[in-house]
Amino acid sequence: MTQASPTSDTAHPALFSFVKLVVPDIDNATQFFVAGFGMKHSDTIDTPHFREHMLTGRKGSVTVVLFHWKDKRPLEIGNGWGPLGMISRDLDGDVARAIAAGARQKGETVQFGPARIAFLLTPDGHEIELLQPGT
Repeated sequence: MTQASPTSDTAHPALFSFVKLVVPDIDNATQFFVAGFGMKHSDTIDTPHFREHMLTGRKGSVTVVLFHWKDKRPLEIGNGWGPLGMISRDLDGDVARAIAAGARQKGETVQFGPARIAFLLTPDGHEIELLQPGT
C-alpha cells in the first residue's frame, strides 16, 4: 500500500469535472452540443498543435471538452468506454432537439422500470445516453 504524502489532501480527493471528446471538426461538434443540448461555448484553448472548446451546461453539470488535432491525423471513435450520460427532464423533447442538431437515435427509446432511456450518436459518432428518471 502506498503512503499518502504529508502534503496530500485525502479529505478532498480530485473532483470529476470534465469529459474530453476528440473530434474531427471542432466547430461542427461545438454547434451540435450548443444547439442539441443548450450548452454554452465557455472557453477556447488554441495552440499551434491543437484546439479545445470547453462547453458548459447548467450549474452542477460536467464540462464537455472538445479536442481537435490541427494536423488532421486520422481518428477512430472507439468502443472501449460507455456513453456520455445525460439526465433529461423531457426525454422526447431532448431527443428531438438533438436529432434536429444532427444526432442519430441508436435503437428505440426503452422503458427501464420507471425510467426511460434513449441512446444517440453525435454527428461524429460519440454515443450519448439520455436518461429520464421515473417519478
